[in-house]
Amino acid sequence: MASILRTGKLLRYFAGFTRNVVVNSVRDCESNNLLQSAPCMCGQFQNGFASNAAATKAELSLDRQIKRLDQDARRIGRISRRDLEEVLDEIRTQRTATSSQSLLVIRCCGNLVPEELPEVRTALVQEIWKTLNALNVPMDISHYNALLRVYLENEHQFTPTDFLAEIEAKGIEPNRVTYQRLIARYCQQGDIDGATRILEFMRGKSLPVNENVFNSLILGHSQANDLESAKGILGVMKQAGLEPSADTYTTLLCAFGRHGDIDALNSTLAECEAKEIILLDKDLLDIAYTLTINGHGQHVDTLLTKLRISPGFNQDAVNIILRLVNKGHEDVALKLLRLMPRGTRVNGEPVDVGAFYIRQLVKANRPVESILNICRTLQAEGLNPKALTIATEAGLTHGVMNNALPLLQEMKNLGLPIRQHYFWPLFCSVNSNQVLDIVRRMQQEFAVNPNSETIRDYVIPNLKEKNWERVVTVLRDAGVPNSTAVTSAVYAALTTHQIADAAKIMEKHRAYYVPIVFRQPLILALSNTNDYAAFIRCIRQIHEGMQLRAGREAAEETEAPNADAEAAAERTVPDVVGAIVYEAAIYFRRERVSMLEKTLKGLVNQGLSISSLKATALSELLGAEMTTVISELLGKLTSGELEPVPLPNSGKRPLDSLSIDGGLKCIKQVVESKSFLFKMILFLAELERFIKNVEAKGENANNIKRQLLSACFRSQNLEKTLEVIERLNEEKFQISIGLYAQLIDLYTHHKRSSDALAQCSKLREADANFKLDNLKTVRLAELLLQEERVEETLELLKSNAKEMVHNESEGSSFNYVGTVWRILNTIAESGNADKLKRIFDALVESNYVVPTNVLLGPLIKVHMIKDDLTSAINAFEQICQQYKSTPWKNELACRLIQKEDAANLQRLTDLSTSIHGEVNSLYDLVFSFVECGRVRQARKILETPGLRTRPQRINSACDRYKNEGMLQPLEGLIEATKDLGHIDRNKIYYTLLLSYDKADEAEKALGLWTKMQEEAVAPTDAFLLRLAELLQRKNIEVPFVVPESVLPKSRRGKAASAPAASTKAEKPKEEQLKAEPKAAQPPKAPSNMSSFRRAIHANDVDAAIACRERIISGDKLGVLDTSRLIELLVRADRLQEATKYVDELLAAKQHPQPKIFKYYLNKLAASGDLATLERIGQQLNDEQKRLVSFDNRYCHAYIVAGKAEQFLKQLTTNIEEAKTPEDAAKLAEKFPRGGAVGLLEKHPELVAQYEALAEKYAALNQLGPMNVLWMHLISNGQEVASKQIWDKHLSNAPRLMFQRVLQTAREQQDEKLASTVISQLRSSKISEGAIGNAYSCLLDIQTNKGNTDKALDLLANAIKDVSLEHINRTALLRLKQAVEEKSQKFPYTVPEKRTKAGDSSSSSSSSSDDDVSPKKPETVKDKPEQA
Repeated sequence: MASILRTGKLLRYFAGFTRNVVVNSVRDCESNNLLQSAPCMCGQFQNGFASNAAATKAELSLDRQIKRLDQDARRIGRISRRDLEEVLDEIRTQRTATSSQSLLVIRCCGNLVPEELPEVRTALVQEIWKTLNALNVPMDISHYNALLRVYLENEHQFTPTDFLAEIEAKGIEPNRVTYQRLIARYCQQGDIDGATRILEFMRGKSLPVNENVFNSLILGHSQANDLESAKGILGVMKQAGLEPSADTYTTLLCAFGRHGDIDALNSTLAECEAKEIILLDKDLLDIAYTLTINGHGQHVDTLLTKLRISPGFNQDAVNIILRLVNKGHEDVALKLLRLMPRGTRVNGEPVDVGAFYIRQLVKANRPVESILNICRTLQAEGLNPKALTIATEAGLTHGVMNNALPLLQEMKNLGLPIRQHYFWPLFCSVNSNQVLDIVRRMQQEFAVNPNSETIRDYVIPNLKEKNWERVVTVLRDAGVPNSTAVTSAVYAALTTHQIADAAKIMEKHRAYYVPIVFRQPLILALSNTNDYAAFIRCIRQIHEGMQLRAGREAAEETEAPNADAEAAAERTVPDVVGAIVYEAAIYFRRERVSMLEKTLKGLVNQGLSISSLKATALSELLGAEMTTVISELLGKLTSGELEPVPLPNSGKRPLDSLSIDGGLKCIKQVVESKSFLFKMILFLAELERFIKNVEAKGENANNIKRQLLSACFRSQNLEKTLEVIERLNEEKFQISIGLYAQLIDLYTHHKRSSDALAQCSKLREADANFKLDNLKTVRLAELLLQEERVEETLELLKSNAKEMVHNESEGSSFNYVGTVWRILNTIAESGNADKLKRIFDALVESNYVVPTNVLLGPLIKVHMIKDDLTSAINAFEQICQQYKSTPWKNELACRLIQKEDAANLQRLTDLSTSIHGEVNSLYDLVFSFVECGRVRQARKILETPGLRTRPQRINSACDRYKNEGMLQPLEGLIEATKDLGHIDRNKIYYTLLLSYDKADEAEKALGLWTKMQEEAVAPTDAFLLRLAELLQRKNIEVPFVVPESVLPKSRRGKAASAPAASTKAEKPKEEQLKAEPKAAQPPKAPSNMSSFRRAIHANDVDAAIACRERIISGDKLGVLDTSRLIELLVRADRLQEATKYVDELLAAKQHPQPKIFKYYLNKLAASGDLATLERIGQQLNDEQKRLVSFDNRYCHAYIVAGKAEQFLKQLTTNIEEAKTPEDAAKLAEKFPRGGAVGLLEKHPELVAQYEALAEKYAALNQLGPMNVLWMHLISNGQEVASKQIWDKHLSNAPRLMFQRVLQTAREQQDEKLASTVISQLRSSKISEGAIGNAYSCLLDIQTNKGNTDKALDLLANAIKDVSLEHINRTALLRLKQAVEEKSQKFPYTVPEKRTKAGDSSSSSSSSSDDDVSPKKPETVKDKPEQA
């Protein structure tokens, strides 16, 4: 009776509300899917961001992530906690969020995250709320209403009156939605009186009510155990003019389910059917969930029979299953899983289901036995044969050892393989004292021996022990092999920059240290410590390890049956020393010269050597930075004369007791640990004594005598050598011509040129065909030139001329090339051009060298020293034409600019364009103008219409200027690029800041920040941090808020005073408000996700990988983050590691961002890695392959791998097997046009075979391959052959590719080629726009050559074939400018600029077809240098 009275009381309240009732259904405005309505938050974002021109990059990035949340919620009805935390990290990192963004993030923390417990979701939303308040994000009542909604969905305990008081304290006016949700909270608690008070308040304010209020009251009466009143609400609704909807009935049915009133539930269901109120599957699932969690799961089966299994059922079922598992009702969840429709594979087999269910069981920490039983059930019923593997993976990923190891044991019992990497997540999640226990259990229980990767990357970093000897000991005690323990400890020490400790361990424990693994951490450790002594010691041990390994392998091969002893002896050991030095030189861009000098000296002192190949690479890397000291050191290192300084070894044995071979080895041991000179003297004495002992025994000592003579030459002791030769001649010992040739080199070393020439003459008399080798010849030539004996030098070079250059011997060694360069450079510095020309010609004509930029440089330098620019430019032109090289181009351009010699400067640029192309040459000219202080001219070039942006050229120029301490060019570059929107100027500003920092120019650096504000350039965090460090170091007040996301705590106190200073700098007030709360309390340490992104931003790939491995359980990187990591690895030439992450994405049915994926595939193709490319191709569909131009890259890989002919045969087989026109069309669509162009260029011998292939395609009416052949032939001047193909196949084609031909014509300024293309196109069916492109190309060529009259005549003829609008506007503007510069009138009106018509497509091959060489994407900025 009391309930009825209370219901009647409520009716009185509602009676006065009838006129204000809101009759829209809750399904329209408050569905459980918050984002179901189409005009949801995304619409607001699009409008807001599209109209806000000042939207920052951070906002756009955050907007993209939030849109992804929106799409996931609408598409599958749920989102992951990981995605929400990523958004929160982004907000914290960027310190910004709009009101709309924050609203959506709050709304996503309720039932849209079903895999998490309600307590976890509530904690997450509170963390988000706290962050938004700290950032002073503007929030209104809608935010509070969203928070209320989340609290209700999570059944969070809060007091409505306190919540209302907080809103009012903020000065925010609650609206009707607020009151409705407060009513819902009271009803959740079963507090009808509290709900009544709110209703009275709403009536006083004339606020309307809707169905939500009635639904809440049904819930409230249910919670108050008053089902009669709950059912009575339906009548109240009708009296209030509202008809109960499906949602109202669902709420009532849930109330019956909560109390287990099955009869009422069934009767109400029947009532719904009678009234044709349709309950969706989602509604029935909600009722089933309520029944189950309230202990009435036995009645679920009857309810499930009413499911319609309509489209979208699976997603609703997944959400309920996740919630059921969280509540511990996996048995009912399994029933729902069985009802979910299964898709089918291509082969007709059903798709596995339930992976999400298994993972949730593990995540919810359900009993292991229950998990195992369910896995067995799923496997037995064929729902998921991999159930156990999935459960184990989830257990390992979440790092719960008590669950993971029993699951692993079950896998082992079933005979499934146990892999190393299964244990990695456990190492990262357990306590440090459990790490070694897992190592032991790996070996004892699972028979898996941890490898080096496991120990170094996962075990050692998670041990508390930092004493490296102790680390090695405990690892050995845990059963890890000594070599693995030692190498892993060394690696860990290097990654923590303890290079001295690493060297100590390496010297104490001899082992094989894999060079490719240790190279990068070793270089980084050197960068952080500058400990060159330890660096050299580590290199030595890596070298010794390689030698040790090579020796063992050779011994094993020799001992093996049928072994080839000579092959084992001649085994070549990779040049690990040279590789490490080269990598270090690349890394130390700023201090490259000093680093190399210190390192190379250390290597020489250690007696190590490097290969000529690496020495040459180092020389090319240094370029103009090459010094005499480095050249000499490289010469010693490649000479082959150095012997490694001995390492500590055991004692000696008496010589007389040894065999000849044993005696020779012992002699070498006797002289170890002495200086080189003393060693050689002692070595010679020991050899002579040994010869006497051998002869005294009557044995043949000739072999030892030859070694004695060789040792004399190596000692470079001329007197001793002549003495030994004389004695051996007296003994009638036969001395070979080769040994006498070494005597010539020894005379040269002691600067006795006459004796050397005399010895040469003697040898030539003895053997008329004798010729001195190249290295000895040029050394003697260098000595003769020092003595001004030019004619004798020329005669020497001529008499020892070779038939061809010996590229694989001394002809290409750095020591040899360095000697030749010194000869030419010395003559150039003397200014004697004639003498230099004679010597250079003699060297080239006699096949001593192949001309390179390095060797050609002196030919320009000799004229520059005399300031004879006319001769210099003439020499430059001759070199360009003869050798296709451009030595000293920048120096020559700068000198011409300073002399204001425009004619020769244009001549220089034209010559460069013919070799390097127009764009590269123009950028070179820009940098020359900037270096000479001619900013206006540089800017004019950058403003050239159609000039393609080359960020990498600007970045490399900035780095060069910084490394060389050139401030003025950097300042000029900033001025030259002002207001040019297509150029990213942040790199220039940051590089100039680093240069100011290095020069201690604090005031100029601060002025740079002011200048950026004037030019509306937003400084990066890295810029502000570096500037703040400089200002603080100089005790200058910091006038801006220092970014805190990467500041250590010690600096945050200084940043707290920044808001006051920022007033002087006119900082916006909003930024001050955002900064102040952060100063009040230290923020939490940045998450691993944030650290990962900062590492990516800083181009620190090793730090990024380390952060990725530490990301918390259950989290995964998004595609964008993984793509950026892949890009950094590719840029660092770490393709194997990049491939690992690409494979992970592909396995998850994702792929890297297209631009980065293309870059990776390009590099892979350039390395010729066919196996990896083929494996990746199998995981891509046709559309994905098309987007990344996969087939072109695959073709390029075949070319690089030297299998071009095999690739053509494969294409031929494919087209021969095509049975229908559709098959042929598909093959033609996949045909690698760009790759085919490269194939024909690199393998002209395959043209005939390719033509046969193209004919097969043409026979099936597919002309793409034939089009490629036509382009190749016409570009290479084969006009007749190309015309035949044109007439036979292409003359009637509606669409053609020929842009590459026009590009070739432009680059080579070949007007004949362009004319040929035009003559053939004029008779074709292609569009006017395409023909206009060809005419534009020829116009540009004539204009560039200064033939304005010919160009005007050409234009007059062109407009007879095409309209003026179809001629390239840029070409017309260039011609107009050239005509007007000759004081003539341009007789045409240049058409207005317009958007490109679709015609152009008929004239160009897609970029993807042409893009077969590696190009670096621009998604990651270059790493800023460290001061």
